[in-house]
Amino acid sequence: MNQAKIYDIAGAAGVSLATVSRVLNHPEKVKESTRKRVLKIIKEMGYKPNANARGLASRKSTTVAIVIPQISRASVAEMIAGIDDSAKKFGYTIRLFTNNDPNLASDVWSEVIASSVDGILLMNDEITQETIEHIRHTPVPVVFVNQISPSEEFGSVGIDYENCAYGITKEMINRGNKNIMFISTEHKYTVNELKEKGYRRAMEEAGLPVNVVRSSGDLKVNEPQFSELLEKGVPDVALVVRDSMAISFMNIAIKKGYKVPDQLQVIGFQNTRYAELSNPKLTCVETPIYEIGNKAMAHLTELMKSEGQKQPVNLLLDYRVIWRESTK
Repeated sequence: MNQAKIYDIAGAAGVSLATVSRVLNHPEKVKESTRKRVLKIIKEMGYKPNANARGLASRKSTTVAIVIPQISRASVAEMIAGIDDSAKKFGYTIRLFTNNDPNLASDVWSEVIASSVDGILLMNDEITQETIEHIRHTPVPVVFVNQISPSEEFGSVGIDYENCAYGITKEMINRGNKNIMFISTEHKYTVNELKEKGYRRAMEEAGLPVNVVRSSGDLKVNEPQFSELLEKGVPDVALVVRDSMAISFMNIAIKKGYKVPDQLQVIGFQNTRYAELSNPKLTCVETPIYEIGNKAMAHLTELMKSEGQKQPVNLLLDYRVIWRESTK
């Protein structure tokens, strides 16, 4: 049987994590009926608070948690670099937590909270109602990184993903392209849904057919799919949500004898280091990944230092198109 965690106690008692922490650290500050209920559940569930959980109320660890989906992604690594540089400037250290589940798993979040961090930077690909409820019961500030916050209760740092996709799609339409394909991920990640929405809006306004393809982020899975897709011919333009997927699609097209950019133009949405290493070099809508991480840490620092006095905000950073060899 798994050992009960502080999140389990809070859920069973119907109280916040901060209340459980106060029961453990400063019981005199908790209403007697609530204190008795929490202590009863602690006993029933066999919860054994560790030193980190007991220190939760003080919030003096000068440590920030970063919850990431996969550290292997180039975009994640660059964002962490931006966060780390900002953290050092403000005197914080960072701890990484990986969450491979599309949703924000309870055990991962419980582990983050129990680690006694001062704040949390969340790089979660999919924002569900369960995720929002986890965050609402979190006793420290949370900032979404490379996301748009689902609520004014939380801060976020990113770009206007819908309008950036709308803008680049419209630009390629104005250049005379009519057959424009949008390649997204199988999982309906929030950011990619916004990009797709912008693409659809531009195509529908121009009276052009929408062509959305969904594929895996795993190259071993999507390469056979791309190969089969390209057997039927190539679009004028392929807009691809990830650079790695864009380069994979472009490489397979070249192997099949299609010329880039004469017959096929390819555009990515990140501008990671892979974009300049590809041949031909990949045109990208630049998501300022390093700056997003840097600004997110700076905003989180403001929220942590204000101790609830400063309101979280949604910060939208500027973006631009980096034109390279994969477009005319």
